[in-house]
Parts: sequence; structure tokens; C-alpha cells
Amino acid sequence: CIAEAEQAVNDGLIQDVTSVLDAARPVGEKRRLCAIRFAAEVCKRLEAVICRAQQSDDGGTSAKRSCEVNSLSVEPAQKRAKTVDGMAPATSSSFQASEQTDLTLHSHLIQWILFQSSSEDPSTPASHEPEIQSGISALVGFVGQALAEMAADNVCYSSMRKLSTFQKAESIATDNDSYQQIDVALTMDTGSCTDTVPDHKDAVMMVAVKQFAQEQHRAYRYLAYCTRKLFTTQPNRRFAWGLTACGTTVRACLFAHDKVLSSEAMDVSTSDGRRVFVELLTNWTMCESWRLGYNPTIQYDADLKHWEIDVYDSDAQLTHSYICEDIRCNANSTFGRHTRCFVAREKTADPASAADQDSPKVLIKDTWAHPISPDSNVVRDEVAYLREIQDALADDHTLNGTYPRLEAGGVVKIMCSDGVADDTTQLILVDIAEDTRAKVPNRIHRRIVMSPVGEPIHNLKSVDELIVIVGDVMAAHTAIAKRCGLLHRDLSDNNIMFHRDANGGVKGMLVDFDNACRIADMENAEQPDCVGTLPFMSIGNLEMSGVKRTVLDDWESLIYILCWLGTVGISQADQDSAKAVRDLPIKNWHKNSPTNIANSKRQFMHDEGFFVKHILQHILNAQGFEELRKLLFIIRATLFGNKHVSSSAQGCLTLPPPWAIDMGIALSEVPTPSDTQFLDRDVDPAITDSFARRAEIAGVIADELLGVTQ
Repeated sequence: CIAEAEQAVNDGLIQDVTSVLDAARPVGEKRRLCAIRFAAEVCKRLEAVICRAQQSDDGGTSAKRSCEVNSLSVEPAQKRAKTVDGMAPATSSSFQASEQTDLTLHSHLIQWILFQSSSEDPSTPASHEPEIQSGISALVGFVGQALAEMAADNVCYSSMRKLSTFQKAESIATDNDSYQQIDVALTMDTGSCTDTVPDHKDAVMMVAVKQFAQEQHRAYRYLAYCTRKLFTTQPNRRFAWGLTACGTTVRACLFAHDKVLSSEAMDVSTSDGRRVFVELLTNWTMCESWRLGYNPTIQYDADLKHWEIDVYDSDAQLTHSYICEDIRCNANSTFGRHTRCFVAREKTADPASAADQDSPKVLIKDTWAHPISPDSNVVRDEVAYLREIQDALADDHTLNGTYPRLEAGGVVKIMCSDGVADDTTQLILVDIAEDTRAKVPNRIHRRIVMSPVGEPIHNLKSVDELIVIVGDVMAAHTAIAKRCGLLHRDLSDNNIMFHRDANGGVKGMLVDFDNACRIADMENAEQPDCVGTLPFMSIGNLEMSGVKRTVLDDWESLIYILCWLGTVGISQADQDSAKAVRDLPIKNWHKNSPTNIANSKRQFMHDEGFFVKHILQHILNAQGFEELRKLLFIIRATLFGNKHVSSSAQGCLTLPPPWAIDMGIALSEVPTPSDTQFLDRDVDPAITDSFARRAEIAGVIADELLGVTQ
């Protein structure tokens, strides 16, 4: 997770985006005008407090790092003569309320605003981060209290939330990054008392605090790590805001699904910086929930204690409501599709009741998908694909239950100022400058209702059941490729599921067609996509080779899935007894770069003896795993060492890389493919790459592979 956060900052950060703060403004005109007035009044109150504190400071200097609680003056505003950054002290009657506010809160606020870090060295051991954390909390509390006081009798207050903060600190505060604590988090103050300790699930946004301006990169990294947990713990998250505070410099960050946009610096030691920050906090307080990053089509019912999910069906052009009974998977990354899956039943007409218990359970998939492949410009639409698969395979009853049945689905709709709009990345960034938006890939927010509800592989009871469901899944895969012209392209341990019949028998099911595309489109693409789940991706996919992708890439993925399950175990009982993989060659497929994973796979798949020695011998010795070992041996031989193809269409090595020579791998001579008995006899002799030759006869080899699994 830490490495992912580092990569998100290195590859996905766009800094100093002036317009990013505009994305927080309320869309409704009344809200927006109200926010402008309120922010201006809060600024007056804040500058008045600061001005009074500076007057009471010895010598009136603003360079002192902190103000003690007992040094804060409570003199009337008209007796103050000093200004802050040239701004005259506030004299409005609204300031009278702030004179009664908590002096401790003011003290923390002043300590932060007058904090001086530029003269200190980041290598010094003294930590002032707790002072900054307290200062941020104080300022957020000040703004929240002031807004509540001003809006008590205002019509805008009915739709205004109140922001507050919480922290989750270690017992000893240090300047070292601790990924278990929460520096500061903004949350919604509901006014109710609870004994529950707040955590990421309760946060509106996270704040990363560092002492020095030079630590801005560390702050971004820590914020990316913490924001990942927001996506994981909050099912109704579309995108997320966040803040970094390095000394007195604050930046707002907007986390989309492929990039994070950072604002220009707001220096709270200046009146201009404070004004911009107060305006931002006010906008976050008053903006619509969808502008804050929440999904209004997924709502939590606190009384009935369940999530209610609306699904728009693009075919029927109707919205269906469902009650969530279980969350099968949450978003688990900073960037990406943020796929979430809910087990649910359709909602009854009675608002006081939960779901209709007579209605069947369904699986709701919520995901942010690329409508067009970033690498090849190939159009992708899972909803359309599922409808097509259902129509094409409906008459084949042997395949019933081996692919998801589409019940409803389409693009999520958001009610905004211009009416109902499709929920996309571009909607999130609608107020961002066009040149910046162009740098952010557009994703479409889709929600799909499917049946039956599958179970994950680790719920299987035996290796025999695994082999059965693999046969079902690859039968569906083959039929979909042949009869629909669609290639799945993302076989993984998460996308192979199963369900049981009344007699306890299992049926395998191939799910998740987010990355699927039409085979014809891929053949016409200038550059094949690099898509899939990294540990299970084919060699050509990992290397982004120019060889066209075929069904054989998915069969290759199946080998890696079965190798992994055979090594670490299938069920929890197997995994408890499984040997550690940290010292095994297969570990290189999971914790490595795409290039290194591809090299490792070439090494182990090319030579039969090497595959047996370094992969198959590490398959578990538990009951049933011998059958899995045999199946893997045959599948690898059929794909990479097929005796029905010429030698130039076998193996994984075109030229011997240095590691192949060092490890003594025997490389077969490449004969001229003129033997008429080989399946690749009609392939152009100029094609000497083994992957390219097999791609030309992929359908024939795939039929052999299907026969093996059946």
C-alpha cells in the first residue's frame, strides 16, 4: 500500500492546479451566493481574533511562534490599532459572538498561523507536527462554529453540514511517517454523542501534516495512503478530497481515479492564504454531497441499518432500488476502477421495511471503467457485452449459470444543476480548466445487477471442485469468444467464481467483463492493450508486445492462477498449512515489475523440466493436489510445448537472454517450419516468434486446451 501511494504521487500528481478549488463550490445559485457571504463574514471574525492576539503579544510582533492561552486579550475590538497583513480589524457586530468562544481553541489556531518553520532544519529531532494538527482542528472548528452561528436563522442552513475534526495518534508523536495513525481528518459533526472511536469510515477527507515545506512529497504520499482507506471503507465514495499542511502551507487535493490534482499553496500565515482556505472550508460545508465526493445513489439508512442502492437500467430506462445485505468487495486502491460488489435484494414498496425476502438475491457491481481502452482506443461496455452474451448463449442450457445473467444496468445518473447527467470523471472535473482535464483519463461510472450470486474460489471444498469449475469457466470463455466475438482479457482468481445447486454440486462462473473487448477491434488496433491482473497476465500482455492478443492469452492466465492456488492453497484450511512462498520462484509473479514478471514466466514456462522442478514440485502435497499437478502439466504442454506444432511455435524464448544461458536452459534449434503435419504449416515462414505463430492458430490450440479441461 505504501509503494502504491508512492507510485500514485510519482505518476499521478498534477500540481498547482488553480481551478481545483472551483470544484468545491456549490452548484446551486442560492447555495453559492450564501457561501460567498458567509465566507467573507468568517474571514472578518478570524482576522479580528488574530489581530487581538497579536496586539496582546509582547512587542506586537507576528514572528513569535506561539501565543500562550493566558496571553490572549479579550479587549473590545474598537481598542485594537494593529492590522494583520494590512487588513483593518473587523468591527461588525457579528464579532461579538466570537468573543465568547473557547480561548484554548484560539490559542491553537494562533500558534499554527504564527508558526515559523523556514528557519529550522527538517533533520532536527523536535516535532511540531502536533501543534500544526491542533491548529488545523482549531481553524476548522472556528469556521464551523462561526457558520453555525450565522446560519441559524438562514434558509441555507437547512442544507448545510458542520465540519469538525478528529485525530488518531500514536502514544508518542514523531516526525516519522506512521501509517497506522490519522494526523487529522475532517468529519461531519452530527451533534450526537457516541462511544465509537472515529476512523477512516467516518472521515469526509484526510489531512496529512508535516512540519516543513520541504516535506511536501512525503505529505502527498501519506495523504494518498490514507485516502485509499476512504475508498475502501466508504461504499458510497465517488472521489475524495484531501489536504496537506506543511508548516503553514496548505494544499487541497482532489483524488480522481487516475490522477490527483493539487491546488496552489494557501499560506495561512497571510491574510490572503487564510481567506482562500476559509472560502474552501465554507464551500465544503455548503456544497452538494456529490461535489464533496459522495454518491447520492447509495444512501445509508441509519434507522434500518442498511445501504440502499439505486440502479438505473439503460434498457428499460427505469431506476430500481435495492437493499444491501452484504458487501462482497470494496475498492482497494488509490487509483483504478474502484470496483465494489454488493449482495442485495430488490426493495419493497413499503418504506418502513427492508428488502423483499421473496425476491432472489442479486449481485450489484459498481465500477468506474474506461469506456475506451487507453492504449488501443478500443470501445468497452460491460453492460452491452452481458446483454449480447445472454442473447447469444440463451439456447445453450449446458452453459446456464457459467456467465452472469444481466438483470439491470447502465451508467449511474447524478442530479446536478443542468438536470440529470451521466456520472463520469469529466463531471467530477467539470469546473477544472480544460487543459488540466485533458490530462485525466475519462472513466464512466457503471452499476450492474447480475445473478446468480457467485462465491469466491476460497470457499471451494476440494481440488476436485476447483477442476470442475475451471472446466465450466473455460467452456463459457470459449463459447463467448466463438459466438460473441468477445475476449475476456482479465482471468484472475477473483474473476472465477462458483455457485452450488440444491444437491451441493458446483458450477463455475466467469465474471467481470470490464476489460473485455471485441476480437475484431483488437485485430484492427495499432497496439494491443496491456490489461489484466498483474500476477496472472500473459507474457505478451506484460511486455506490451506487438503480437495480437488471442484466447491463448487468457489460457495462459489460467496456468498462472492454478499454479498460484496449487502453491498457496485453495480453501482457508489449505492456506493455513501452505508453505511460505517468500523463498519460492513463484513469488516473482506477485511482487515485481511487469518486465521482471514476464522474464520469470518465460523462464519457467519455456522448458518442461524447469517448469516441473521449480513450479510443480512446490504444489501442495495435500489431498487432491496431485490431480491439479497433472492438469497443470498437460495445460502447459498443450500451450507451450504442443507436439502438433513446429518447434518454432513452441516455448517462450525467441532469442536466448543472458539469464537463460546462466541457468543452463536448453534452447531448441529453430527449424524451418516446412513440416506438413504441423498445425502451423500454413503460417507464414517469416513469422519466427513462437507467440506470433501460435496466435495465428489460436483457435485450434484453444480447442485442444478446452478438451483437456473437460
